[in-house]
Amino acid sequence: MDFYQLVYFRKVALARSISRAAEELLITQPAVSKRIRSLEEELGAKLFDRIGKKIFLTKTGEVLFAHAEKVLRDLDEAKTAVRDMSEQCAGELVIGTSDHISLHRLPGVLKAYITAFPKVDLKLRCHRSETVLDMVARNLVDLGVVTLPGIAPNLVMKVIWEDPMSLVFPKEHPLAGRKTIALRDVTGYGMILPETGTTTRRNIDAAFTKKRLLPKVAMEVAYIETIKGLVKAGLGISILPDKAVEQEIKSGELLKAGIRNANFSRKLGIVHLKNKFLSRPAIQFMKFLEYKQA
Repeated sequence: MDFYQLVYFRKVALARSISRAAEELLITQPAVSKRIRSLEEELGAKLFDRIGKKIFLTKTGEVLFAHAEKVLRDLDEAKTAVRDMSEQCAGELVIGTSDHISLHRLPGVLKAYITAFPKVDLKLRCHRSETVLDMVARNLVDLGVVTLPGIAPNLVMKVIWEDPMSLVFPKEHPLAGRKTIALRDVTGYGMILPETGTTTRRNIDAAFTKKRLLPKVAMEVAYIETIKGLVKAGLGISILPDKAVEQEIKSGELLKAGIRNANFSRKLGIVHLKNKFLSRPAIQFMKFLEYKQA
């Protein structure tokens, strides 16, 4: 198995097309097909299934793809380490983050960073914080900017922002006009909450459990921006980050209230794999997060 076999295999897997992969690699289609065939012969297993005009990874292909991603990233890091011996801050930097952070915390940081280091090839991957944490642990991204978990022994974490949260509801809601609300009074209304298993949902559930209460869950939704839209549509109330609803509160589209006997707040910050080599672009980005907070 050689480097080019892995490169061609990964490109075909992502493109789901040998012809498209060949175009992106700037080589001929037969050359790509030959490399894939030789790789399958060497492994003694089929890596792709063809369905219609597209091709898909087999189970064996999925296993190889995960390893190929890591191997190719390790090689990129090796090249970056050598490049970092020069004074220039350049090369690829892959950051994983959540929709909330990418929309409400990072724009100013990203603009300043790109302006300062135009030769850095910055790539942003937006997923749930839990997905990004898994990507960091598997070395699929250089850095994660996420809602921080309580414990992660394989990761290095640094808090960048405190992210206070409030009860949020439409302006015509029965709770309108109240600046603070007891947690017990919330349980009578349908709530739209983050999915079970997320750090934010665990924190919300823990606050209710501490008071021996249960939230009335109307819907579970993966993304904060979606939850906000559903609340605006009058489909329920929620507990959302103040930063996420800043504009809607100012315009009067939504109202918010504090909860008297519970503290809802998250810690947002940066994570990377323990003992991971950090490139110069990664180190500089961490500094920007600390000193140029959005």
